[in-house]
Amino acid sequence: MLVTESLPTAAGTGGGIDAPLRARLAATIRLRTESFGSIAYVPERDHFYALDREYGSALQRLATGEARPVRPAHREMVTAMAEAGICETEPPTPQRAFYGRSLLGAFPGGIPSIKAPMVVNCFTTAQCPLRCTYCHADDLMKSYREDENSDWIDEVIRVAAATPAMVGVVTGGEPLASPGNAKRLLTALARDKAVVLDTSGVGDFGSLVPALRHNNAHVRFSLDSAHPSINDRLRPINRRQVPLGTSSFRKAIEGVRLAVSEGVACSVQTVVTARNSDSASLTELRDMLLEAGVRTWALHIVVPAGKAAQRPKGLLIGDDGVATLTRLVADTASQRLPIDIRVTSTHRQPNSTLLISAKGELAIQRRDGAGKKILRVGRVMARRRLLRQFRRHVDTAGHASRYLNGTLDLYPKYVTAGLPAITVAV
Repeated sequence: MLVTESLPTAAGTGGGIDAPLRARLAATIRLRTESFGSIAYVPERDHFYALDREYGSALQRLATGEARPVRPAHREMVTAMAEAGICETEPPTPQRAFYGRSLLGAFPGGIPSIKAPMVVNCFTTAQCPLRCTYCHADDLMKSYREDENSDWIDEVIRVAAATPAMVGVVTGGEPLASPGNAKRLLTALARDKAVVLDTSGVGDFGSLVPALRHNNAHVRFSLDSAHPSINDRLRPINRRQVPLGTSSFRKAIEGVRLAVSEGVACSVQTVVTARNSDSASLTELRDMLLEAGVRTWALHIVVPAGKAAQRPKGLLIGDDGVATLTRLVADTASQRLPIDIRVTSTHRQPNSTLLISAKGELAIQRRDGAGKKILRVGRVMARRRLLRQFRRHVDTAGHASRYLNGTLDLYPKYVTAGLPAITVAV
């Protein structure tokens, strides 16, 4: 595979290569300055990009609102960033699908290092209507459920506010199991972060649509197979919480259709296990997502933590799964299919995610996969203490790799596909 730049260059601006180009920052973009340049997060696509200093310099000349003239020397870089959704140009540059590592510019050392979290996952509740066979957070929910009370969400919000992450994820448990908490957390996180809602779709997803729109949130639905029987065996219902006959497959599909019809940006995430990791099944799921209008797909290799650590038989796949997913992405790129794919291999670095429990504690998977380290965050100098805990206990290289698609290679600049335009609710 030819390895060059990770994004296409200045094709398709609609005005000819010599036409004047103007540009502005995308309205909902999130940016953070880093020692290597910048990190950009595109909420519409739920996609991070690392920019080297040259790209960062070109981006710093832009602002939200009125478009500014683009220097000739920056034209190719600005066009590439517009294709990624980071900025918008006049004449318009269509967004295009992205395959491979999310790097713009020169990164000879590969995925760059970071000193602050990119994402923090915040538990809305410890309750969940599903009993997923591989649940990563089962050990973080089971012992909390009986004692859970309405005051805990205040502590979650306080610790999340002290976390200097670019993105806050409303997760659980299932946020739809506690819609009041979910709305409060969405609103609180949106004060200084981009917001993502993680959901199975089991519950009244429609009741959250107004809050999602108001906070420009992205919704990430969980779906593991194009076949209801396989999906529902991997993600069975909890009969104590939902009626018999409820299908996690059907609820996820209904949620995706509603989000797409309402113009709420959404994606799908899939946990890849030994039961759904064959190429034919993954290709079938990819094609179903394309037909449903999904433009971003995250594939997570199952981690030997939570339930998967207790009962690993028939679930764990390891690096063979990485090879399968790499081939899937290569096939998607060769066909120029209009979908972003992110692959994570957290099984290699289980302590690469940052969680806030339903009780408001930091929860970080231990390096050996044996349970989670639980840490309290005091009220005095909370941000400084939290950063210290992040750097001490989280695999920061694995954290950056997880969100910058470090599992994959770079793709040639000519390998790309146009993404269908959507109207994002604002």
